[in-house]
Amino acid sequence: MGIFKVIRNTSDELHYLYNVLNYTMGIHTDYDKRYSPNVDIYNAYEQFLLVKKYFGKTSGNPAFHFIVVYDARSTWGDNYERAESMSRSIASYFSDKYQIVYAIHRKLCSKRYGGCSSVYHAHFVMNSVSYMDGTMFSGNRSELYAFLDYIKRVTGDRSWITQYGSEKGNGCQGVSDVRAV
Repeated sequence: MGIFKVIRNTSDELHYLYNVLNYTMGIHTDYDKRYSPNVDIYNAYEQFLLVKKYFGKTSGNPAFHFIVVYDARSTWGDNYERAESMSRSIASYFSDKYQIVYAIHRKLCSKRYGGCSSVYHAHFVMNSVSYMDGTMFSGNRSELYAFLDYIKRVTGDRSWITQYGSEKGNGCQGVSDVRAV
């Protein structure tokens, strides 16, 4: 079973954008495991900010940050190439309208429910402003469930838990809603 975590933070605005990009693309990630289909990963903050300024949308929700925790079965155990391929496909869902970066993190396999639960997870950070037309990403439930259906097709895993929360301090604290879908 995979986990789809949607993390929202609107109170820090551009500080949050800087921090989440720094965490995702910075010291917490191996340098060869950071990617983007449409942004220079070394200048992601500046490029996100240019789009926001161009369309006059620098306040409010700065980014759509989500984490995809792959079930070990969908990555065929400890298979980084499979995790990278699925992450690339997931990023492509939005990349024709929104700037997006992602990084793949590896954790040791934990035993849960008698088997290996997860080895890889990917952090995705997407600009909330479209580079095509300045549309703000709404992230409403119907949009997120359509996206989750896409993730299910990409991973071949039909069973997911969705978590909604805010990122305060370390980790995903403040999870307000958990559903098996």
